Amino acid sequence: MNVIDPSCALPSDTSPGCGCAAPRNADGKQPGKTTARVAGAATVTALAAVACTACCLLPFTLPAVLLAAAGGIIAALDHAHGWMTKLAVGVVICAWLWIGWQVGRTRRPAARSTMAFMILATLLIATAASWPLLEPVAFKTLGIVKKKVSSQQE
Repeated sequence: MNVIDPSCALPSDTSPGCGCAAPRNADGKQPGKTTARVAGAATVTALAAVACTACCLLPFTLPAVLLAAAGGIIAALDHAHGWMTKLAVGVVICAWLWIGWQVGRTRRPAARSTMAFMILATLLIATAASWPLLEPVAFKTLGIVKKKVSSQQE
């Protein structure tokens, strides 16, 4: 009884591995080589398709996507203007009260940079709060005319 396969010989100086010959199909080719080649070709084709899509489709779709996103953000900010302005006015008033409380408690004046930034914040928030009054003048000065929407176009 022979437990060693007769096709498996000891390795020689020129043979790789254990010296056993890889099994072959009827046509003399090793099984799995064709499958690997087909899989490799399919992978290369898929990667080429992805590269072409990214190369050719992206320049057309990216500006549209970015403009749509920017438009949505601007619309959201426009709707948030009222309550964000009220929130900012409240924060500035609280900051002035906090500074006044700190000055009264420590009996030392506030830092010049703190006062400068608080004055700047107060001017900016006053401008934002008065924007409904400033908007017509600013648009007229810039030459921007708002057209009234007729009831038929709504």
